[in-house]
Amino acid sequence: MKHFLPWLITLICLAQSIVSLGQSNFTYGVVLDSASRQTLPYVAVQIKGKTSGISSSDDGSFSIECKIGDTLVFTRLGYTPKIEVIHSISSFLKIELSENARMLKDITVYDKITIPGIDDWKKDLKPSKPVKMQNGAQVASQGILPTFGPGITIGFGGRDKTKDKRDELINTEVYRTTINSPEVKKKLIDLYSISEETYYRKLEAFNTKNPEVAHLKNRDEIMSMLIQFFALKEP
Repeated sequence: MKHFLPWLITLICLAQSIVSLGQSNFTYGVVLDSASRQTLPYVAVQIKGKTSGISSSDDGSFSIECKIGDTLVFTRLGYTPKIEVIHSISSFLKIELSENARMLKDITVYDKITIPGIDDWKKDLKPSKPVKMQNGAQVASQGILPTFGPGITIGFGGRDKTKDKRDELINTEVYRTTINSPEVKKKLIDLYSISEETYYRKLEAFNTKNPEVAHLKNRDEIMSMLIQFFALKEP
């Protein structure tokens, strides 16, 4: 009996672990465009191997019942599919989809558009100059209160389940507004004589290599770093 008790305790703990792993729960998050960092609505979210699924809402948020070990598949017309293995139910997922180069939109031409200071940036530009990054990401100023809108869910006890997503959108608002400006897009395309496909590929590479830039609050500083990065031959 003395030797059997430790084995019994081990078996009970193992059984509880197996039951815990098999339990389903809801995983939630947001889907973004990897280049523009805009939220993506109507993204199909499906558990691999199952026929049922859901789609992201108008603000890109989603919530799906799954369990640890499940593989989520994210698909949307015009974007490359992406898979995500669930390692923790409680974590907030930020999924970034890359636009399919074969299905890019047509170029829109804007006449007589100028960006203040663009000549100074071009004059001082050195193609071989490395991009200088700031240490640490800037955060939103104290006292800023996000307004409540679509997709915001307050659980029992007052816990906002979408706070991470709203904080991310607030902190990156200046950056997203800058890179999604048609004037900025046209100026960079014209400045380096590149195609729209190349523009999006470079912008996606910039976002991947310099994630902290998304939290900058100075539009001129963002533009300066973009111009220096676009001057590089790669990607």
